Formats: sequence, structure tokens, C-alpha cells
Amino acid sequence: MSLYESLINNFEDHINAYEAPALIALRRSAFDYFKQSNFPTVKNEEWRFTNIQPYVNEQYHIGLAADVEKTKVEEAIKALSIQGLESYRLVMVNGIIDFNYSVLPENDKFIIHPITDLLGDDSFIEKINYQLPVEKFPFAALNTAYFKKGYFFDVKKGCYLDKPVQIMHIFSAAENSLIQPRNIVYLENDSKAEIIESYLCMDEHAYFVNSVTEIHVESNARCSHAIFQKNGKKQRFVTHVQITQQQDSHYDNYTITIPESELVRNNLNVILDGKNTETHMYGLYLAGNGQLIDNHSLVEHRYPNCESNQLYKGVILDGGKGVFNGKIHVFRPAQKTNAFQQNNNLLFSSNAQINTKPQLEIFADDVKCSHGSTIGQFNKESMFYLQTRGISKESAKTMLVNAFAFDVTQKLENEPLRNYIDHLIEDTISRSGNE
Repeated sequence: MSLYESLINNFEDHINAYEAPALIALRRSAFDYFKQSNFPTVKNEEWRFTNIQPYVNEQYHIGLAADVEKTKVEEAIKALSIQGLESYRLVMVNGIIDFNYSVLPENDKFIIHPITDLLGDDSFIEKINYQLPVEKFPFAALNTAYFKKGYFFDVKKGCYLDKPVQIMHIFSAAENSLIQPRNIVYLENDSKAEIIESYLCMDEHAYFVNSVTEIHVESNARCSHAIFQKNGKKQRFVTHVQITQQQDSHYDNYTITIPESELVRNNLNVILDGKNTETHMYGLYLAGNGQLIDNHSLVEHRYPNCESNQLYKGVILDGGKGVFNGKIHVFRPAQKTNAFQQNNNLLFSSNAQINTKPQLEIFADDVKCSHGSTIGQFNKESMFYLQTRGISKESAKTMLVNAFAFDVTQKLENEPLRNYIDHLIEDTISRSGNE
């Protein structure tokens, strides 16, 4: 039985009669869309270069995973810890918070609510799928229909968190599993938070992680959001991050993807829903042999006097494949918009592949917008020059890749995180074995 058939046949058993009627209605609506649309194929323009059919035709366990051994959790925490980083820690095992290993602020300004505890609040129900049209995103629809657990992180008005919050997503199960985390982060007016998300799968089973995160940045709030992904070969990731910004808010995103997962599809959508907002999006992806990394971004400028900047860089190793599809949409009222997008790629060999499609849709006339992409081959002359200066082959490769990635990595203001990413790049290149 395919994954689609299992999901269709098991939906009614999944519905919890004790859930709030509004949530049940939301689930049914999302499920109806998913049932009608099925998983996307390459005939869908948004999935033209990413064939997920081999992965969704496998069988997965779709319920909650069994408890994970403490030793495995501790091992994962150690693997995800960043040297020199002083942070709060939120440990999520198969989408469920393990408070025994979490270290959280001891105040009433950063509150965590299980979504199930808030389902009687109609105003909260409205926050689920806010500005997230599931009819455009079949994986987000599936997550809405099926997510078992989820959390609402509330950064209260005027709260400036003194340290970053590192969210460690740990996945472990005894069989192939579909895991669907769902989280909502809400930064109230005049608040500030730095969020670092990291992912790790602990077993050799095939995991399909379908994650949805919604972040609301209210007026005068600031959010720095870093995501780094590094997992085993049998892991498949589809992530959807939906950002909504209100007037005078600021949001920075850093998405770093390192080999080894077979499939990574990142959807990052930002809606500038108020005047004078500012958004910066930086991406770095290293696609290894047999790996596909697909980054899709959408920035919607709906109000005047807003600014967005996107810079994505890809390093495609021998046998790897990358996809970048970025769109800036400027609505008619969004005069005085500044919006920029650039995607640069470095191919290690003739067997490396990249498909890039930057796009602009502009319906306002007083704007400054640009977009572009470049594709270049790995420079063997530079390699030779460095080696003639006594630098080893692997060190020369690492230096050239770090130089290429510098425009992205230097934007990370968090020094321990920046050093950690540099180390991951060095480790990846040293193991690549590419000429």
C-alpha cells in the first residue's frame, strides 16, 4: 500500500473526537484538499525538478513513534551541541518536547503551550494556518490534517530574550516513519528572539519528515532564525516555514543544508503585512552525491516602504543536484519597495546539476527590484595555484568553498554558530573525494 493510500484509509481513525470543533473542521478541510490533489508530480511547475514519487510510494508508519531511549536522546543532544554557544535549549523528540532535557528561560515572558491546550480558544484557532493557504501547498495541507502534537511558543510583549533558543529536532523510530512536526512561534509587539533550529535522525530507517513552522513577527519585533540540516542518507525532508511580519518588524533567516539526506525541500514564504518591514534571507546548500536539495522562496510585498533581500549560494558536489526557485511578488499598494534576490552556484564536476529560476512579479511602479543567478565551474587553476604554495589539496578545496560561501556565512552574527557552520563545510569537503 502506498503512503497516499495509507493516509486516505487512516484519516478517520486519526481524528480525535475530543478536539475542538474548529480544529476538526480545519483538519477535514485540509484533508479534503490533500485527498483531491495527491502528492505533487513533476507535472506541477513548483515541483518540476524535484521528483518525490520514489519516496512517497514507500511504506511508512504514520502514527506516533514509540518512546526513545534516554541514551539515544543524550547522544543526539551531544551531536547537535554547538561549541561555545550559550543558549536556551528546547529538545523535541519526534515532534514532542522532552522537558527533562530542555533548558528554558525562567520567566513568564517566554511561554510554551501545547496546541491541544489552546484549542478551545477561537482566537488561537485563527492563528493556525494564518496566511498559509493549504490549497497551494499539499504537504502543508497533509501536516494540518495529520499533525499529532504541536506547540505554540509565545514571546511576550517587550521581552528581549538574553540568549538564543536552540530547538533540537531529534528523530528516532524502530521502523520507517512519517513524522509531522507542527510549531507556531509568536513574537508579540516590541519583542526580540534568536531561534536556532537543528535536525538529526538517529537511525538507519527511512524517515519522511514533513514539518510546518509558522512565525508571526508583530509590530516592532525582531526575529533571527537559523536552520541547519544535516542527516543520514535515508532521510527525506519537506519543510514549510511561513512568516508573517507586521509594521516596523525585522526578520532574518539563515537556511544551511549540508549533505547527506536524499531529499531536502525547503519552502520559505514571507508575507510583509505592514509598512516599514525589513526581511533578509540567506541560504547555503551543499548537495552531495545522490542528494537533491530544493529551495523555494516566496516574498510578498503587500505594503509600502518595505525591504527584502535574498542571497542563496549552492555548492553542488559530484553527483549532486540543486534547485533554487525564488519569487518576489510586489502588490500594487507596495510603493517604495526595495526587493533584491540573487542565487549563485558552484559546480564541482560535469556530473553536478543545478536548476535555478529567480522571478519577479511587480504590480507597483515606484520600486527598486532586481534578481539574478550565476552558475560557475570549480576553478582548477585556483586549486593549482594554492597547491604550488604548499597548501594541501583538501585544504585548498575548503579554502575556495569557504571563500565562495563567505557572503552568506559572514551574515551570521552568532560567532559560535558561524564557526560551527564553517567546520561542517570543511568536514563535508574533506569527505567529498571530488577532483
